[in-house]
Amino acid sequence: MSALWKCIAMVVISFLLLVSCERVIQVDIKEEPLKYVVEGILTDDSTCRVRLSQTSHFYDTINLRGVSGARVTITEEGKQPVVLSASNNRGEYSAPFTGVPGKTYHLRVEYKDATTDHVFTATSTMPQKVKLDSLYVSERIFLGKMRMIAAIRYKDPPAPGNAYRYVQRVDGELETTVFVTKDDLINGRTVVDELLIFNDEYTLKKCDQLNVELQSIDQPVYLFWYSLNQGSLGSSQSASPGNPASNIKGGALGYFSAHAVSSLHIAVFPDSTCSYSPESSRR
Repeated sequence: MSALWKCIAMVVISFLLLVSCERVIQVDIKEEPLKYVVEGILTDDSTCRVRLSQTSHFYDTINLRGVSGARVTITEEGKQPVVLSASNNRGEYSAPFTGVPGKTYHLRVEYKDATTDHVFTATSTMPQKVKLDSLYVSERIFLGKMRMIAAIRYKDPPAPGNAYRYVQRVDGELETTVFVTKDDLINGRTVVDELLIFNDEYTLKKCDQLNVELQSIDQPVYLFWYSLNQGSLGSSQSASPGNPASNIKGGALGYFSAHAVSSLHIAVFPDSTCSYSPESSRR
């Protein structure tokens, strides 16, 4: 047999051995104890809601299970607690309560499961409102493609220590990208920010209804969103990503944010071909 045929025979035999040796490997994943998650929001525009949920195991099809039957209160410093009522059976609680910038609020969640009485608490101080001056659409090359991106403009106050989160919605749908910043490098300046979304296909489109909300948040809430974003991007210096920094005490994950909001709404390059009125509104 020639050297060429010997080589071909060896390749064929190796391939057959590889195919015949395929097997299914079952990975043994150690399941961690389930954790409760608290997501609390109080704003100066009548939003007051808290969601209590529980994490799930790796192979569960539900990521967060709502927890009903808890007692939830929010208390403004020096005043009586406001009791939040269950909005549904998905662990959501709400109340007709409006926060005031400059005031400090205390969240308390009490829940008894089959084995333990849980008490989760958090404190958040609502910063003064910083208003959006303008919202517009910026056209630029990003990730190698021409895109239309939301851009905002606002004036950071002279006093240092301000932090912000931007929330974008297009046609009512929430964008899950975390936009968060603080005024270490922009203190007292006029700020122009583009809401860059790292997605190869993303761009705003003509006739889109665009809404951006500027949240003035305190430092512990900024740290939560910043650490959550760093973990999702894989930019943490730790060997493996951990849970985001939380201002919830008592063993739960999550956050409680008392923040002031300013939002603007525009239609993206509206004209007669759009199927809605191209009027914009401002709050």
